[in-house]
Amino acid sequence: LLLHFGILNISTAFWRCMGVDVKELFRSPYKSKSLNEFWGKRWNMAFSEMTAQIVYRPLKDYGKTLAIIASFLISGLLHEIAISVPVNSGYGLPLLYFMLHAVLMQAEGKILQVKRITSHKILAHVWVLGWLILPMPLLFHSEFIKLVIEPVRNEILNAISL
Repeated sequence: LLLHFGILNISTAFWRCMGVDVKELFRSPYKSKSLNEFWGKRWNMAFSEMTAQIVYRPLKDYGKTLAIIASFLISGLLHEIAISVPVNSGYGLPLLYFMLHAVLMQAEGKILQVKRITSHKILAHVWVLGWLILPMPLLFHSEFIKLVIEPVRNEILNAISL
């Protein structure tokens, strides 16, 4: 969160002050009323645009569902490399997180009950936050937290207390 909402926002502000026309990477993700909106229009726009160009658009002619699933498959594999490989553990869990989201995004457009939820002012936000947060242990599994997050947290706390 520090990287995504702190350092990257500061970096955006810096480049704008230098006269460079840069866009925010994260466009008020908390306003999302669907996972489709969250992943496609609000969260990490650089990655979203890259995935759209490299995976989604080339496969869209074979079906939107296939293109979305392939995009989330690639994202899951990249997160495996970033999260599971460094700690040599938890393989498949980050991929499962992203594949779950690919399926849920399909449900948003095809299942009437889910459409009702995502069209409700409050329930839509509960839907998005719930599906982002509740399966988060799949994405950031225990070994990653133990071997990466906790040591970084401890270093930051040690640096602050000096």
